Amino acid sequence: MRIIAALSLLLLTATASGHHSRSHFSDEISIIEGTLVAVHWVNPHVGFTVDITNEAGEAERWRVEGVTNLGGMRRDGVAAERFTIGSHVRFAGNRSMRRPRDFLATNVLLEDGVEVVLDGAAGPFWEGEFIGRPDPSLVDTMPVDAAAENRGIFRVWSMAPNGVGQRAAFPFTDAAIAARADWDPLDNFAENCEPEGMPRIMRNPHPFEFVDDGSEIRIVSELYDLIRTVHMDEDAPPADAPASPLGYSVGRWDGDSTLVVTTTHVNWPYFDNIGTPQSEDARMHETFTVSSDQTRLDYRLTVTDPGTFTEPAVYERYWLALGAEIELYDCQVF
Repeated sequence: MRIIAALSLLLLTATASGHHSRSHFSDEISIIEGTLVAVHWVNPHVGFTVDITNEAGEAERWRVEGVTNLGGMRRDGVAAERFTIGSHVRFAGNRSMRRPRDFLATNVLLEDGVEVVLDGAAGPFWEGEFIGRPDPSLVDTMPVDAAAENRGIFRVWSMAPNGVGQRAAFPFTDAAIAARADWDPLDNFAENCEPEGMPRIMRNPHPFEFVDDGSEIRIVSELYDLIRTVHMDEDAPPADAPASPLGYSVGRWDGDSTLVVTTTHVNWPYFDNIGTPQSEDARMHETFTVSSDQTRLDYRLTVTDPGTFTEPAVYERYWLALGAEIELYDCQVF
């Protein structure tokens, strides 16, 4: 094996919208290369098993995890058949500081010289032909005529190419930050394919579908196949409403294009994927606003939880009407 120190690039922050924390991976970009033994075409991240030869001439078997999820690979036009078992491959990414022979890959160079970008936010690493990076031109060339369909919010909404358009202001308390010391980056809900709760679920990169059920609206997340129910015929949760990871959501319309949702009764213990705690007193206020041409859905989340934040936390993003479909998630650990 050759492990080559390259440019030192900053990773996405640990509070980004990826599935799990990258805190146990080095910030330094390295390169490993060897023989491809297996391709793990699964969620939450496509993975690979690679046999390499270390500097002492000894054989080692490495676990390589891609940054992109299965749905993202499909939407970016990359098929499992693109990876040939037994071929020589090179991966660029980050070594784990906690788990030996564990690697987080952002890019892979195939034996035929074509690079596959495994992290759209990173872009290509080597010079030459590459595939897999989302095309930013999708923002200007929508594959569906959303205005003609006139479905409003009730459709599948997809993350913007390369994850652009996300903004956050999380004023954590010192106590909340200190509590992260108990977080195990190798053994947690994301690493173990355990479904997430609110508000973490709304920050994932997978599509969402809004379904009109009359007195209720279902928000279907491709991630973990989760379904949120928004009660449109209630002003507040009933007195006996039970707590749950997704909480109890009450909604109303503000005009014709904005859905306003208030969620309480959340017993999901984490605000994010790095062990920041949240209390059952957390109150979450969301607005979903459809653009006039119905191609874009703007989202704003405000979380009030005095034990976690010194003032209300704010997260904003948007989704696009790209004609996607919700696929079965089927999370697997490899």
